[in-house]
Amino acid sequence: MAGTGQKQSSEGLLSKIKGLFSGGGGTSVGLSIGSSSIKLVELKKSGKSWRLESWGVVQLPTDALSHREIVNSIAVVDSLKALVGSLKLKSKQVCTALSGPSMMIKRLPLEVPNMKELQDQVFWEAENYIPFDQSDLVMDFEILSKSKDNRVDVMLVAAKRTVVDSFMGAISDSGLTPKIIDADFFALQNVYETNYPLSSGEAVALVDIGADGTKIVVLSDGVPVFTKDSALGGSTLTAEIQRQMGLSFEDAESLKVGGHGGMPQEVLDILRVGSENIATEIKSALNYYSASSVGAPLGPIYLSGGSSLVPGLQGIVEELTGRPVQYLNPFNSIAVDPAQFSEDYLRSIAPLAVVPLGLALRAGS
Repeated sequence: MAGTGQKQSSEGLLSKIKGLFSGGGGTSVGLSIGSSSIKLVELKKSGKSWRLESWGVVQLPTDALSHREIVNSIAVVDSLKALVGSLKLKSKQVCTALSGPSMMIKRLPLEVPNMKELQDQVFWEAENYIPFDQSDLVMDFEILSKSKDNRVDVMLVAAKRTVVDSFMGAISDSGLTPKIIDADFFALQNVYETNYPLSSGEAVALVDIGADGTKIVVLSDGVPVFTKDSALGGSTLTAEIQRQMGLSFEDAESLKVGGHGGMPQEVLDILRVGSENIATEIKSALNYYSASSVGAPLGPIYLSGGSSLVPGLQGIVEELTGRPVQYLNPFNSIAVDPAQFSEDYLRSIAPLAVVPLGLALRAGS
């Protein structure tokens, strides 16, 4: 996120670093560290166009992260080293992101008589919304809009310093250089705006369903007017298969991703109930947005994330929300060498690549 102010920040994170990022060889790297895997995308910019240079993913042990915080840094570092070693990166400088309970994003409408005091007012106002001591946080904000009557709309971002430091440390220990820390929500926005035409008549909902939770951002006129982070995700479905069938987590996960045709009916039934729970969470969040009247009327929903591929989930979301649902394609406007990445391969990795690709776009902006 390109910020306009900072407090208690570390090495410029979540701050005014936009434009200071310099990738090697004109490339930019996005790195997403999730609870089940690490994903990396390298892009090259030529004029206003982007080209996919590298893509990689490596699985993480189940104990590597908890509640989207690193708890086994050795496992993360070793996995990241293995991933980087398998790729020929032209740049070692990366943009990564945080999400979950360690990060808070809040849109604040303010009346600011003196713009020179905007930063102080934002951080003072933040005390009313953030349930943590500000000395333990990295904070930043961006101006979304301002009017002549001293009214300012800002997006406030705050993250726990310990979590920021743990991600920074793991990335540095792997041989990479962390240059920017952003938020997954804004990575989703970057991908949509790069690959799809903006519409002023309706808002769009971007929904990323990963192993560790579901992230929802509503864009209206190019502004993220609503965000929601839910703990319901793919791991929730796996845990339910594990509980009901008396399996280990690993065996339950294997059943969940074992393919549409080979799944036992019992597993399909469990997945349907779990998918309905996730869809209900999405519906509730979007109903809240629609009732708040902070943006244009809601239009289509775009899905991404590995767990969005759960059999039947797309149809259930469409049925419960009453809105058209499609998958967000991060490669719509990204040039690709067909000799390196086939269409079938791109189609298979697209849901996984959205967040890291959005971070790579951020790094090169």
